[in-house]
This record gives sequence, C-alpha cells and structure tokens, in this order.
Amino acid sequence: MKTELLQKCGLCDSSQLESLDPECNIMRCRKCRYIFDNPRPMLEELIGFYSRHDKYDSWLAELDARERVWKQRLRILEQYKKPGSLLDVGTGIGQFLAVARNSFTEVLGTEVSTTAIQIARERYGLNVFQGSIEDLTRHSCLFDNITLFHVLEHVPDPRATLKTCCSLLSSNGILVIAVPNEISSLRVLTKRLLVKVGFRTPDAVGKLGLPRITLDPSTPEVHLSHFTPPVLDTLFTNARLSIEKRTLDPYRLGGGLRRIRSQSYYYLSLLFLRIFKVNLYDTILVIARKTAAS
Repeated sequence: MKTELLQKCGLCDSSQLESLDPECNIMRCRKCRYIFDNPRPMLEELIGFYSRHDKYDSWLAELDARERVWKQRLRILEQYKKPGSLLDVGTGIGQFLAVARNSFTEVLGTEVSTTAIQIARERYGLNVFQGSIEDLTRHSCLFDNITLFHVLEHVPDPRATLKTCCSLLSSNGILVIAVPNEISSLRVLTKRLLVKVGFRTPDAVGKLGLPRITLDPSTPEVHLSHFTPPVLDTLFTNARLSIEKRTLDPYRLGGGLRRIRSQSYYYLSLLFLRIFKVNLYDTILVIARKTAAS
C-alpha cells in the first residue's frame, strides 16, 4: 500500500501535530483539534479500493433498508432545500439520486468508483460524473443544492472539497454534509473504555476506538478524517457558510427488531441533542447556506 505522510494540518496549515495513537497512525492538530490518519493511503490506492468488483454487493443486498434511510434524509433536506438542481457528491450506486430526482429540476452525481458508476447507470439510469468534485469545476455549472453523505471523511483534503462545493453552489444554495461521529459518540466512548480496561473489540481498534487503516477486502470503509462537531463548525465558518441546522444523520439499516432498536436510539439521541446541545449519536449532519459573503 502506497502511503503519504503529512507535515502539517490539512485544515489550518499548522505544523503543531501530536500523535494520539501511534499504533493506528492517529494524529491531532494542537491548534484546531482536527484528528486524522497520518500516514495515510495515496489517492490512487483509495480509488482502487472502492472500485473492487464486489465492493457494493452488500449495498445491493440492503436496497430496501437503504431506501428508507435515503427517504428519511430527503425529508430533512426538503425542509431547507433551494428549489432547483441537486448535486450528490460521492453518490455511490446512485440510490439517493433515484429517490430524490422527482424533488429537483435536475440531479447529478459524482463518483470515483467505476464499479459504483456502472451500477448507478444500469440500475437507475442516472447521469454520474466520473471523478472528484474538483474535476467537475472544469465544467461551467452551478447547483442549487449539494449533498455529501458520508464523503468528507474519505477525501484527502476536506478543506479544499468544502471550498469547491461552495464555488459550485448558486447564491443562497444549500450544502448538506453528514459524517460519522467517531470521536465523541456514546458508542465510541464505550468502545474506548473497553479498550482502556484491556478488552480488545472484534474490529481490533486502537485506544481511541479507531482502527488502523488497511485496504484488505475485509475492510468496510477507509476514513482519513475523524470529525468532531466543533471542528466541523469551524470548517463551515472558515468557508463563510451560514449554518442552518446541526442535527443527526439517520443512517442505521436493518429490519424488524433491529430497526426498532436503531430508530429508538436515533430519536433518543435527537432528544438529548435538543435538550443538552450535545451529540452522542454515531453521526453528525450539518445543513448550511451560501450567503452573499461566502
């Protein structure tokens, strides 16, 4: 696996870096508190990982459950959306665009995985741009709404990605970003406690509850960044985006009893967030608007 070593923070350019978990290559910026993997896989390694022919087999096996999640996300977006077009960055197999296309005048997705693009085109007949969102800037186009559901934690340069999104948004456009809450969620805090007392969890995580990145077939996802709500807020503020809503991203799958447990956990966490302004859920969702000052 080809890797790269960062000498400075990817969000604030500070060279004041500290190691939080050397075993799992987890570092933190002392200045802005951004937590990230360092060293990390090169971009071509990540594209190859997500382009494996069987990478989305589990997604295809869970289409009904995933559709419920996408519809729930769409209901949240519709409360804030700007009428017009939608760009879904890192659209995967395109299921969200298929669910959302009747709510917008035009939909487009971007994706780096050739396997996912093929599924999106064949199953849903979608127009998917192959490449990163930075590649899309070569085309003269603006979008009224841009969504990144669990994408920002995967990209090598979150600050540049957010800046690019802002440049592609029309005036008063809406940007929606959802990421895992891998540092301060109740589930991760519990996992971290178990590791601290000597219990190794099944996914062999480090002392922060985060795994060491590998690109073997058993690895479900590769997260380069591990955001906290304050760091994410700072990222939006620096991009001069006006935050409209801070909430939870409903992402849990499954049916039957598992679905009941997942929904109960989600709504209890949502209530806790509204009362105490603290996010203990597994995800973070931020909705922001591009203002004249952006």
